[in-house]
Amino acid sequence: MVWMLGGDGTDRMEGLSDGVFAIVLTLLILQFNVPDVSGAELPAALADQETLLISYLLSFLVVGLYWVVHHNLFQHIVGHDRVLLWLNLLFLLSISFLPYPTEILGVYGTQFAWSLYATNLALVGIILSTIWTYAARTGMTSDAIDDQVAMLITIRGLLAPLVFLISIGVATVTVTVAFFVPLLIIPLQALWVRYYRHVTGELAPGSPLEQPP
Repeated sequence: MVWMLGGDGTDRMEGLSDGVFAIVLTLLILQFNVPDVSGAELPAALADQETLLISYLLSFLVVGLYWVVHHNLFQHIVGHDRVLLWLNLLFLLSISFLPYPTEILGVYGTQFAWSLYATNLALVGIILSTIWTYAARTGMTSDAIDDQVAMLITIRGLLAPLVFLISIGVATVTVTVAFFVPLLIIPLQALWVRYYRHVTGELAPGSPLEQPP
């Protein structure tokens, strides 16, 4: 009974998650250092930080997207138990680790650095999808979520991890192209939204495009 201890509401989970997201978004910018060079050398020194800037922008956008998705999903997760609490902590662990591979990628820009970075982001998406799937299968979602909707949302959640895993293979050929592979998430998400609307006639709970109630 102690193991299955749970209850209604997810306010404390969401509060902790929002705090972690805020800290991670702040830590991402702390990887930058103002170059200690003369004024004449400053443009070249800033140009040397190009990869660092790209990795920062990509990470900020992805973390922001996951915050929106996490927020919207938890509008439809109405209960919790210990398993869900630990799954959410595991998700926060994967998010909080992200500034480290982001800086490694920005400094080195190698195939290994991209693989570490993309693996981290893939795990973030996989764990978040696991949270949703577990909540749906254990009856901790709102009455508006039926089995079909829950499955479709799970599929959407796995699109981004799939793209990042594909990018690891691309990085073995060229790291430069791997940086652009995550852009595939945009058309894939758009296709998924179109399919979801075709099947259900409405916008999906948990979609980053969903309007707040």
